[in-house]
Amino acid sequence: MNGAAGPVVAQLLTGKVGLLLGASRGIGEAIARAAYVAGARLVIGSRDFEALAALAQDLDPSGDSVVPVRVDMTDRASLEHAVSMTAERFGRFDIAFNNAGHQSARTSFIDTDDNMFDDVMAVNLRGVFVAMKWQVRAMLAAGNGGAIVNTSSILGMTARPLIAPYVASKHGLIGLTKVVAIEMAPSGIRANCVAPGPVMTEMLRRGPAANPEALQKMLDAAPMARLGTVDEVASAAVWLASDASSYVTGVTLPIDGGVTIP
Repeated sequence: MNGAAGPVVAQLLTGKVGLLLGASRGIGEAIARAAYVAGARLVIGSRDFEALAALAQDLDPSGDSVVPVRVDMTDRASLEHAVSMTAERFGRFDIAFNNAGHQSARTSFIDTDDNMFDDVMAVNLRGVFVAMKWQVRAMLAAGNGGAIVNTSSILGMTARPLIAPYVASKHGLIGLTKVVAIEMAPSGIRANCVAPGPVMTEMLRRGPAANPEALQKMLDAAPMARLGTVDEVASAAVWLASDASSYVTGVTLPIDGGVTIP
């Protein structure tokens, strides 16, 4: 098998309203497409409003079910606005996908610049922390429970040299998600993570996958002997956001072709 041809999501999110942060490209764009196919009405956010507007127009030319909004994960007011806009536009708030992320430059731990560490944490951890607070408040106000799906990484479960800020942020995100899962469980709000492994995104295609030796090394590390697709990550994210996973919370789901098994 060469991987999924597209997201397998049926109508898992019919009647749900949600916010997707980090929607403009790659895994985020795939989640937007999958969630829309699954029946959700969405506000999609990122800093690249032009890309968002094009995606919204492609998915829903009427503008009734997919609404773009510019969001900066380092701006508290921006995040609050995105959440309140979702609830006001659609009259409820059921699901949230926090996919926005920032990668650090490759450098040794002792040479990692403090500001670089802070920049990565501001988006990958603090930004999601702030976003989730507003999302949980909106879910509590709506009174219908809810589901939050955060994009971590298999590097939030393992480690790799030369990218300490990124690894630390993704480990922190998993811990933060578990705390939210425990605290919000009595209110019917679930929180989980997807943890993509070697997935073919445009960034990977232009980077390591463009080097035949590096690509082969990634393939050799995966028991399934192939790279994943963004649609496979999106299908898992939609499932975790749906009632099909109603008894699942606090979980980090590796989507990695078996890389983390050994």
